[in-house]
Amino acid sequence: MTRMLTIIALLLCLGMNCFAAFEEETVLLYLFDEETADEATDLSEFENHGEITDAEWTKDGKLGGALVFDGASSLIEVPHHESLFPGGDELTIEAWFKPNTFPAGHPPIARKGSVPESGWGFDTPGGKIRGFVYTAPGDPVVAQGATQMKLDTWHHLAMVYDGAEIRIYLDGELDGEAPRKGDINKNDASVWIGKKAIESVWLDGTLDELRILNIAITEEQIQKDMEEGITFAVEVTGKLTTTWGRIKSEVHR
Repeated sequence: MTRMLTIIALLLCLGMNCFAAFEEETVLLYLFDEETADEATDLSEFENHGEITDAEWTKDGKLGGALVFDGASSLIEVPHHESLFPGGDELTIEAWFKPNTFPAGHPPIARKGSVPESGWGFDTPGGKIRGFVYTAPGDPVVAQGATQMKLDTWHHLAMVYDGAEIRIYLDGELDGEAPRKGDINKNDASVWIGKKAIESVWLDGTLDELRILNIAITEEQIQKDMEEGITFAVEVTGKLTTTWGRIKSEVHR
């Protein structure tokens, strides 16, 4: 009976060409597959929708649609929600990014708050990735990447904090790490995507598949997400869990 319920649930979703993130570990997921004027639609159960400013939708993403940031005024601001503070010492951020230029400063993929109140962040100074965690105001630890990204090339980026260290990954490979212990500094600030909060530092490039989780995933999972696309645990009954991948009409590789 439970197997039949699983099959029915999957067939219904396939028939409707739908997508949903049912797992509670995903707290924000922007696929950018549908063109919207001013709202980034979060497909997690927490509905952390973001306000888009001056970013242009394109159908030519890494996987379906994507959002283009112009390096001058494009951003997404996501209002604070308790889900965006992991509530402890684990966090993962994943995204596909194709840089157009490498602006000065620390153009963010995503950042919780401005410098004085930061909790966590993942950015791209000089075309290299950098992840950081604050356990108290003014107390950051930074993992700095070593590898230069290529312009006009899709790169898979990931940052993981597991309560013992920060690790950052470029195209599925470990690119930097730093020891860090403690709970992530809690704040009520917005999440800023493409802009460094109150500073004029902007991301210049195309962003796709932005996902934030409240757990630390493994290197193997990062590589799987990069190679196969994101999959989710779908709980059909209280005892049965299966996984499925989202439906895509076009895959750009």
